[in-house]
Amino acid sequence: MYSQIDKMGSKYHSLQTDIWLHHDLFSAGWLSIVIINIVFLILFILLIDRYRTLLISFAFMVSFLSVGIANEIGSYFDFWSYPHQFLVFTHRFNAVDFSVMPVIMTLTYQYFSKWKPYFVATVIMSAIICFIGVPIFVILRLYKLENWNYFYSFLVTLLMFVIMKMIVDFVNNRSKKQ
Repeated sequence: MYSQIDKMGSKYHSLQTDIWLHHDLFSAGWLSIVIINIVFLILFILLIDRYRTLLISFAFMVSFLSVGIANEIGSYFDFWSYPHQFLVFTHRFNAVDFSVMPVIMTLTYQYFSKWKPYFVATVIMSAIICFIGVPIFVILRLYKLENWNYFYSFLVTLLMFVIMKMIVDFVNNRSKKQ
């Protein structure tokens, strides 16, 4: 049984790589992903608080990992898919996940350090991301909802914002005590 699954997986990856190399790489969708990611990474570099670079960079990494994990889960369970991929061998490096979400989450953390303003900003940013940003990505065919909707995205995005702040604040408070 395992060998059949392994063969099917190999065939799937081979087909996926072939499609990516011959139809997706350097296409308009692929270039859109590259441009969007570069713009958001430049935005992050320009806006990062130079006095808290280590903490804010850590917040970015936590955001990146949480978005990547959520994306792996969502892709695995066919909640959503990406018609175009920046890199074929991972679902973590796609238009929504690679830099857009982590940059927005990190800059929200940077500008709103207290819980109450942070949570208000989180609700607003999650609404903008999920009810404006995600539909734009859907229209541009960079993101496809399979068994998912914008409200579910809103709830998961809220959760990721809160978890990210909890982790970063915990590590930051622990480092101050030492």
